[in-house]
Amino acid sequence: MSGGCGHTIDKLSDSEDERSRIGSPAKKVISCSIEDVRDENDEKIVLKLRQELLNKHSLPPRHDDYHMLLRFLKTMDFNIDKTVTAWEEMLKWRNEFGADQIIQDFNFNELDQVTMYYPQGYHGVDKNGRPIYIERLGKAHPGKLMDVTTIDRYLKYHVQEFEKALQQKLPACSIAAKRRVTTTTTILDADGLGMKNFSPAAANLLSSIAKVDCSYYPETLHRMFIVNAGFGFRSLIWPAAQKFLDPVTIAKIQVLEPKSLSKLLETIDSSQLPDFLGGVCTCANEGGCLRSNKGPWNDPEIAELVHHMEVNPIPQTTKAPLHVRDHDSQEPAQGEWSQPQLLNTSSENSSSTYTSRREVSYCSDTGKDITVSMSQIHP
Repeated sequence: MSGGCGHTIDKLSDSEDERSRIGSPAKKVISCSIEDVRDENDEKIVLKLRQELLNKHSLPPRHDDYHMLLRFLKTMDFNIDKTVTAWEEMLKWRNEFGADQIIQDFNFNELDQVTMYYPQGYHGVDKNGRPIYIERLGKAHPGKLMDVTTIDRYLKYHVQEFEKALQQKLPACSIAAKRRVTTTTTILDADGLGMKNFSPAAANLLSSIAKVDCSYYPETLHRMFIVNAGFGFRSLIWPAAQKFLDPVTIAKIQVLEPKSLSKLLETIDSSQLPDFLGGVCTCANEGGCLRSNKGPWNDPEIAELVHHMEVNPIPQTTKAPLHVRDHDSQEPAQGEWSQPQLLNTSSENSSSTYTSRREVSYCSDTGKDITVSMSQIHP
């Protein structure tokens, strides 16, 4: 049977099923293929950074990830020394903050009350499969928010949600889209926003969040839309808010006037957009769109694939372009990413591209074979 999120589930035929009852129980095979497009030059500098971190014993296995390394390189303009410093500061912060265990260890009991006074949450994906994060700034009440939580606790919740996005939502979106998804789309709804929504506590909270996001989770934002932005927001609030943001982030933000919501439909399908943002979704049975957590990460089959990817990580792979490969190269050095075999390419592929694939199969305790294959396409 065909899965609805870009993966397939294949069951044994009836005759195979009969035979399986004699020997071993029937197995359901869950598989997915994720395309990973990489730039040649990016790969070279990522490998250089990786070796530098390995030499300094600053690359824990759980963070030995090509795309994570690339994010830090981008935010430091590909300067190796600056990236190493930023990376080591990130590792120190994660250790002190407890970020590696925060999904399991932190319980944000006040979430329902917090979302009443600061409506926000993930809802759907854009047309490129990126998860959409939405905040209704005009409906935020900082004073009441601080009555039900604290800045420290909200910051822990924010980091926990970031970790869930990186570990659960982005992998799920990658499986659904059949290609690597590494960034998110954010919508900030400024309808009704005014000075009443700001306070010293709100400013401290925003400043703390901005520091964490920019320093420890760089280059995770693809695009941000600030919608329903009236004259007051554009002339007073937005100029002040930019002081908390770095230039790279500011360049990704598009401020839309109240009559420009249709712009969202250029990048987001109406079925994935709440009705208050010009879409058709209401999530009526879920208590509203921002309480629904709608997205491919809620698909049980995709969630199982993500779980097995976490428990049994797919080995990192890299390969030099065909025209510069050394066919007499020796075995990879200790700690080097494994070298997959080159696939036979179809006639559709030109000589200027090549594909490397690494396929890993898992068998769960429930008797399901989990197969995840990663294709890396190099321009």
